[in-house]
Amino acid sequence: MTKYKLTEEVVKEAANFMAKAAQLTLQAKHTRTAIRAKWKKVGESWQPDGPPMKQKFRANYVSSGNLVRSIKPIADGLEFGIEFDSYGQNIIDGRQPFGKNKGGKYIPPPALNEWMKMKRLRPKDPSNGQFIKNTAANRKSMSFMINRKIKWFGIEPFDFVKMPRTYTMDKYRVKITEAVRKDITNNLKR
Repeated sequence: MTKYKLTEEVVKEAANFMAKAAQLTLQAKHTRTAIRAKWKKVGESWQPDGPPMKQKFRANYVSSGNLVRSIKPIADGLEFGIEFDSYGQNIIDGRQPFGKNKGGKYIPPPALNEWMKMKRLRPKDPSNGQFIKNTAANRKSMSFMINRKIKWFGIEPFDFVKMPRTYTMDKYRVKITEAVRKDITNNLKR
């Protein structure tokens, strides 16, 4: 029999609350930045031609929903938290642009192609913005352009765990303290 029964119940409740809050944080719309740039060929590579245009938009961080579904509460004794698929850490960390630390890396093409299929992205003609045929060559070109943008400008990080952790601690701090106090009192009476 456990010594801290009341505390473990409150900790389990807090873990469930934190997991649900993290799921809702990913699903909520947040302000994000879209970056557009004109490109020029320099030698064998492409570089931005002048400063990029930045535009704000609101969107969530859900593509397939797998990350949201993978978030599970962890309550082990007096500790709690959440667990999620490993690529959730990539959302939290983002991707550094070219020239910063070890930034400027491409996304593996198979992973990018899978994401493009999932998002049902279709190639467009850059000159007029009209959709073009969805051929393998056009998808490869689109993949190259997306990867080039990611290499030069990165992907902004989004810590979907920080706010839920803060909210959970604010909501459950007093409840956990009270449960620990009651458990200790009950254990001393034995």
